[in-house]
Amino acid sequence: MTNNAVFIAKRVANASVDGWLADHAVVVKDGLIADVTPRASLPGDIADTHDVHDLGDVSLLPGLIDAHSHMHCSATLDAYHLTTTESLQTLVARSAKNIRNVLLSGTTTLRDIGSKNEVAFPIRDAVRSGVIPGPRLLLAGTPITTTAGHCWFFGTEADTEAEVVRAVRNQKKLGAEIIKIMATGGMFTPSANPRTPQYPASTLRAAVVEAERLDMQIVAHTLAAQGVKNCVEAGIHHLIHARWYPADVTQPLDFDRDTVKRLIDNGQWVDPTFGHHLLGKEAVAAGLAPPRVPHPLVAASPITEEDHIARAREMHDMGVRFTTGLDMGMAHADFARSASNSRAFVKHLGFSEWEAIAAATKDTAAALRLDSQIGTLEPGKVADLVSMAGDPAGDIENLERSVDVIQAGTPVKLNGAALV
Repeated sequence: MTNNAVFIAKRVANASVDGWLADHAVVVKDGLIADVTPRASLPGDIADTHDVHDLGDVSLLPGLIDAHSHMHCSATLDAYHLTTTESLQTLVARSAKNIRNVLLSGTTTLRDIGSKNEVAFPIRDAVRSGVIPGPRLLLAGTPITTTAGHCWFFGTEADTEAEVVRAVRNQKKLGAEIIKIMATGGMFTPSANPRTPQYPASTLRAAVVEAERLDMQIVAHTLAAQGVKNCVEAGIHHLIHARWYPADVTQPLDFDRDTVKRLIDNGQWVDPTFGHHLLGKEAVAAGLAPPRVPHPLVAASPITEEDHIARAREMHDMGVRFTTGLDMGMAHADFARSASNSRAFVKHLGFSEWEAIAAATKDTAAALRLDSQIGTLEPGKVADLVSMAGDPAGDIENLERSVDVIQAGTPVKLNGAALV
């Protein structure tokens, strides 16, 4: 094997991720894309200097990017029980299995924003050293939360502003690339109230300032309308979920357009996690149990999933930029199903197929500040590639039909067969 390779496909995504280049080749040198050129333009002796892979009638895209996972969670109905009772050794083993599935599905970059430090960082180190297969991993490690707050059982509990700042610094010391903070309670944690903030805007702002001082982005889980407002005021880089629950269980969503306009002006991103919701609905339609028993402070509400979708669609129409994040590890959010993010964008939010594909590649790369390295098929970028059977630009369902996966120029899956 040489250090150089060529990957030829019937359809290759163009540099804007909005159209196909017919019968083109991606030329790779030392793990980076050297050229994207018509097959007919390849030198006649290319096989003498490169490993040539004719992938055939497939659609070749940049590797998919998912910005929301919990690697040690099981993606099953008993995810909460397992996460709170299993040994570290079991959680590490499950994480290794999960991230391999991520890679083989075609997701070559994964941001994990909530897993135990004792699991996440050793797993990342093992991937980087070649001990286990997995995608490029960007880690928050344990999220920062209040005492008994959302995901306290694998988080760092910090109540005061000083404790939060200290927690940010500690995650940096341990090797975190990003910070995750729980701005409100959540559905996964019985002791947390998803309708109310866990931190005031001033504390969130202190965390933002410290994260930026340490050259890190900060993301925040938020389900409550006041939590969204606090995150926008504080300058949180990415809002996770960004739902609009009011404190009063009898009231409709407290959607605030002025806050949305400010979010847009600030350049903040939203991870709406509707791929997870789509998988849950499909599981129920197939006769499986719903993802979880609703949190008691939500179960009594008249608010429906359609209400949340309508508000997210309005946010998109107003100009909010969305990242793809499946919330991998939660019930039914399987680690091989990241493409469901794009399916949900088409089904629920009115995206075109190409817009949904760009969201899973170019756009999320920009949100993660990695667009100079990944997200498009252009010379100089890392040769992370995935091929799909059929044409996902004609039918977004095809985005889940990965055939070939190339990681930094090295095939890890060819013609549907895993090589790692």
